[in-house]
Amino acid sequence: MTPMASVDHRPEVAPPEEPSPPTANRHGWSAKLVFFVVLLVVMAAYTQLAFQMDWVTKAGRIGPGYFPRIIGVAATLLAAFGAWHSWRHPGDESDVVEEEMGEGDLGRHPMAMLVMVLASLVLLVTLLSLGAIVASAVFMLAVLSYLNPGRWVTNLVLAVAVPFGLYLLFQTALNAGLPSGILPRF
Repeated sequence: MTPMASVDHRPEVAPPEEPSPPTANRHGWSAKLVFFVVLLVVMAAYTQLAFQMDWVTKAGRIGPGYFPRIIGVAATLLAAFGAWHSWRHPGDESDVVEEEMGEGDLGRHPMAMLVMVLASLVLLVTLLSLGAIVASAVFMLAVLSYLNPGRWVTNLVLAVAVPFGLYLLFQTALNAGLPSGILPRF
């Protein structure tokens, strides 16, 4: 006689379900929502102050309120969207939690930071004497040579194209006026 395997005839039982969160507190005040609401109030006040400044000067150049208006409106809209999203999705699991990211290493490139700070100081000191175009081109070439070594063609093209693009934007399109320095036509 062969022994028969015993068969379990009990019905399968589903594992207990997780309790669902209460729906009454679905749109509760979270720390993220409070942050966005406070940021929204601050940015709305900033935008209101920016709209009290002049848009253009009497000479037809951009005034002191030009960029603050753009920044204020954009920041107010982004803060409002953030507050709305935090209110609509309070327990959104798509946010990255700090424990998942790990600890940041803030001291990996101190020499690159030092080079950037020194190059920025040189740019600040030479901006009026050399002019915006020349000082920016020298700054970009120096920084790119350090951060992007061996790619001389790319570095040179960027060092010329970016200052020229800034000249076209600020001097020509916005009529903002840039320091001319050693290049009198720019």
